[in-house]
Amino acid sequence: MLHVHNVCKTLRGRRVLDDVSLVCEEGAITVLTGANGAGKSTLLKIIAGVMEPDRGALTIAGSDRAHAPGRARQALGYVPERANPPGHMTGEELLYLVRALKGAPPLADDIRAQLGIDAIANQRIERLSLGERRRVCLAAAMVGAPRLLVLDEPTNGLDVGGIAVLGELLRECKTRSAAVLLATHDVPFADSLADARLHLDRGQLVVPAQ
Repeated sequence: MLHVHNVCKTLRGRRVLDDVSLVCEEGAITVLTGANGAGKSTLLKIIAGVMEPDRGALTIAGSDRAHAPGRARQALGYVPERANPPGHMTGEELLYLVRALKGAPPLADDIRAQLGIDAIANQRIERLSLGERRRVCLAAAMVGAPRLLVLDEPTNGLDVGGIAVLGELLRECKTRSAAVLLATHDVPFADSLADARLHLDRGQLVVPAQ
């Protein structure tokens, strides 16, 4: 589902990613761990197309992101660590924008209900709590039933109930053969979900996680 080949990235004179290669299989949840500054968020941004690598290649659901960015984007859902979309928008407007960019149908009613979106959809994002913003961003990432879901510290800001709902949603992604790649410091959450583990250590990938 996701193939990353020899990706390198240097930021502010420091090699943040050093020849990183990995595979995330469909129907599996892959957990990425590593210390702060190890390069996890940078790697996820590159996979999501938010940042370009200095060198290397990526394919998502068979589409090379450099040569077929539209098809790769349609196959991808991404929630960054800060989960901080434009504050002047409402949640519903964000969902509509993502639909338009992907050419996708509306978010499925069962996922809206599962994430409790209807209660907050018409509020401006800047007025939402961190946990509510994260739920809206997760809903946006689920538009179009992505074949690859990429999440950076997804439990940040969520209460116990929200973490349980997130776990249920990710398990459901597995049942429809989607791949999930998540970076987290939340060890119990990772242990409850991981089918595969990867570990970044100063920009280099260690398999299995240590």
